[in-house]
Amino acid sequence: MRGLSGNLSRVGLVRAYSTANPTVSSTLILSRNPVITADVPKFEAQYYKYQNELWRRLMWTFPKWFYFREGTLAEQRFRQLNKDPVADNPNIEFPRGRPQIRHKRDRRFKQELKLPKTYKEADELEPAELEQAQDTITEDDLARKIVPNSRTTKADQENDLTSLERKLSRTLYLTIQNGSTWILPNFPEPSSEQVTALHTLAEEGLYKIGGEKINYFNVSNTPCHVYNNSKDNKKEYFIKSHILSGDFQPQDKSMKFLWLTKEELKTHLDKEYYQDIEHLLSEI
Repeated sequence: MRGLSGNLSRVGLVRAYSTANPTVSSTLILSRNPVITADVPKFEAQYYKYQNELWRRLMWTFPKWFYFREGTLAEQRFRQLNKDPVADNPNIEFPRGRPQIRHKRDRRFKQELKLPKTYKEADELEPAELEQAQDTITEDDLARKIVPNSRTTKADQENDLTSLERKLSRTLYLTIQNGSTWILPNFPEPSSEQVTALHTLAEEGLYKIGGEKINYFNVSNTPCHVYNNSKDNKKEYFIKSHILSGDFQPQDKSMKFLWLTKEELKTHLDKEYYQDIEHLLSEI
């Protein structure tokens, strides 16, 4: 009887183990890489400013004869904008020290230059001229003033977390809502006997929930991480991917999604879940 009961208990353990086998799923880490350069920290900005000021102080005199040929109209405009420094006169006292003139430049101070412009600033124009300039100047006009685009977009101003146009200097990650919790897109293995590759499972799942207007690139077909979800008895294999163009358009109108930075993911994802995948997320 003891042997029979022992065999029965072993059979029960095997059955229990077989029914407790975790299900396999593929989780997609879909990211949008930074579009512009990273924001410079305050200390680095001060350092670069100091180096720039030092370089301007120690640099050789600006070779105006190379850029503005002597006797030309451009050279005349340059001379009108940049007056020659006061020469050293032994009959005059200079409280800040005597000028050190080299090539018509006082080497005691950094050289500040004003270059001739082919345009006028908005505050230099009359209202009628300003309106006329806005109508005539096009993007193809080589004489137009080059103004860099703002680093802050409309999506940033409106705090639109569903837009890919926000936080251009940071990496954004696609997050979807599953019930009352936020997760990275997860796709379980189909119940059919046919085995599907994990990266294929993620690709097909992404098209199914986000439409086919997404151009993306998988970093590798090999998973970069596995998360043992003991709560749902699942093994989640992570596939890294980058969106190149297009947009995520949920096929289910009730689906909620967000594009979040690493810090924002920390406040949306489950604490244990986030700590397990934190090392996979970019600091930039």
